[in-house]
Amino acid sequence: MDQFDSESYWNRSSSRGFSFDDDDDAPSASGSVGSNLNVCNILNDYDTISEASFDNSTTGSALNLSIKSVISNEALKMLLQEQTLDDRILSKGVAPEEELRLLRRQIQTTFYNPSPEATAHKLLLGKCVSLEVFKSLHEKEQLLDAVLKCGGGDAVIGVLLFLKKTLNKTNYHNVLEQRPQALQHYVSYLQQCQPQEAIEVLQNFGKHQEAALMQFKVAMACNDLQQRKRKLQQLIDQYSGVGMVSVYLQQFEAAFKLLDLVEKEHTALDNQIHLNSTPIELLYQCCRKHTNWKEQDITRTISPFRLSADLQIAPAQFEWTALNERANAQAYADLENVFERVPAWNPMKQKQFHISFSLELAILRLYALQAPTTVLYMFLSKMNNTMEKFELAQRVKCVRAVIDALAGMKDVTQLTQLKETLAQRSEEQFYCENALKALQTKRWSTDNIKLKL
Repeated sequence: MDQFDSESYWNRSSSRGFSFDDDDDAPSASGSVGSNLNVCNILNDYDTISEASFDNSTTGSALNLSIKSVISNEALKMLLQEQTLDDRILSKGVAPEEELRLLRRQIQTTFYNPSPEATAHKLLLGKCVSLEVFKSLHEKEQLLDAVLKCGGGDAVIGVLLFLKKTLNKTNYHNVLEQRPQALQHYVSYLQQCQPQEAIEVLQNFGKHQEAALMQFKVAMACNDLQQRKRKLQQLIDQYSGVGMVSVYLQQFEAAFKLLDLVEKEHTALDNQIHLNSTPIELLYQCCRKHTNWKEQDITRTISPFRLSADLQIAPAQFEWTALNERANAQAYADLENVFERVPAWNPMKQKQFHISFSLELAILRLYALQAPTTVLYMFLSKMNNTMEKFELAQRVKCVRAVIDALAGMKDVTQLTQLKETLAQRSEEQFYCENALKALQTKRWSTDNIKLKL
């Protein structure tokens, strides 16, 4: 065919080019574009057409590709459904033909029922989707399951709000009860915008512990002291007889007592505490104001010993707070009284040193706060393991404790070497010499006993 014949062929009216808008000129008999969509026919047509042909010089054969080898039936169906929907909004100045085409597709979107998977995909992409086409309870459940499977948080909330608006309360609760993940999304959403409704939902589903904790959070968010106390009291009264949340009642009661102390002792503590003060912060201020550490007075309201008992502060927390406050205040003489306890099994016995956390942790903390070596030595002398005492004493540079540890291990060689490094006529040197003499005396006595035997 020559060039002229080729051009005349393409200019003939019988050889029209393909256009996506041909449906504007020849609408279907049913009036719905989606109704004539037949995926199976499309697939069969594509199977009979060679998509690509390649001349192979070696084999000399043509390679025919089927569309089924490129995309699955399900994916193609979803793609075609997606293409039948159009999200564009009519703009001003649009041509009548374009307006007619867009209006047809908008009507099709209204009456055509897309698959839940395609709708979920569009929601995840942030597209505007009309959910009113899902009318039955089964269709709505399928849509929710499809969105949950995709894992989109905002999309799940959007579908849940649609279900809440279009279903009665019983059916909506049944949907949530059968899908714990959806319930979790819904409660998280309500917690941000409607906390009271979130509490009611949790109570309706029997989740009393979560509801109690959320009520506690709402109460503690109140900026007015009296309002916060009132909400806490209501919370305590509501759950006093419920065994499922009894584990939290102590926390609620302690928070109420803390507010009482803040209200009563605000002035006594030099206005150093405020409405949102924690029990440890209040304990620190009580330690700062406490003067007589020799007596564990529990009659005074701001006594740290009474406060710890009222707010059920653990012994380790009390001791750690008192250690830090007394060390920061350089009131090192009170530290021994902080850690002295009367044995519970024998109240008539004298006080004994007791610490509820690691001695090593206490010594390292005091060293970091630049406590004197005499204070470090007092705590190091309480350690029973000689090797651990020796290593820790070296870390905190407490020479006297190092000497005690070497004497305990009867290491004369290291003691002699240590003595040579100490300043002449210093207190540490005299202490090291005495330790060496004590070891030599014990060794001489032991040797004499062996000779007599």
